[in-house]
Amino acid sequence: MPANYTNKKVWRLLVDEPQDGAWNMAVDEAILHQRVKGDSLSTLRIYSWQRRTISLGYFQRIDQALADLCGQNNIELIRRPTGGGFVLHDQEFTFSVIFSRQDLRDRHQAVEYFRVIATCIQKALLALGVQVNLTESVFAGKDNHFFCFNNPTKYDLLINGKKVCGSAQRRYRDIILQQGSLILRTAGEPVFWQQAAGLEEVLQQKISLAEISTVFQQSFASELQLNFVPGNLSAAELLLARRLAAGKYTQASWNYQGYSQGDHA
Repeated sequence: MPANYTNKKVWRLLVDEPQDGAWNMAVDEAILHQRVKGDSLSTLRIYSWQRRTISLGYFQRIDQALADLCGQNNIELIRRPTGGGFVLHDQEFTFSVIFSRQDLRDRHQAVEYFRVIATCIQKALLALGVQVNLTESVFAGKDNHFFCFNNPTKYDLLINGKKVCGSAQRRYRDIILQQGSLILRTAGEPVFWQQAAGLEEVLQQKISLAEISTVFQQSFASELQLNFVPGNLSAAELLLARRLAAGKYTQASWNYQGYSQGDHA
């Protein structure tokens, strides 16, 4: 092992081509399960979407209004393995972090890892010249249909009071999957972006996904004392991801669970 790896944890870096929602969710869950078994490295994964997609939080209902919106606007709908509110994946930078609590210098209660990851992202955005605040507030609303970026929650990142980055977790034993979205532009349906900020709109310039990826890696490596090794999915992860995509994330029984034609968002 090279000398510069001696005192730091080694994590894998995955940078994926655009894929559909089922595959994106299946890959994150496959890595989670393989990490629980000890067969995968902790991983920072950066990915994107082949088409506009709404992802529902694990506990959210889907109603007729949301189903109609997706159908009328050619938006794919997928249910995440993580919680939180629904997210429109369109003009954004999407990432996931799958790691063991033992991988980091300090072990926390699971909810505190929202703060740990948010601090890494905050410093990445500061490196791009964007001043962001880490909110300590807690969303107290009870609406099960809430749009993630219109409802800042504890440890979200805000620019001038508007949310620019949010994330959601799933915890399994000592392993955490955290999925996150950094908004680049808020163009399009205004209902989604009432309380959201776009990074490019703040910077007043285009920024490449490669540039954001670089500052993300640098910030995570510095804050968490890591070294990243570029990699690919293992054969076991690929096999499991294919099974999850076909048997779970493309199935209405998963994506439309709790569907109610009588409720409205």
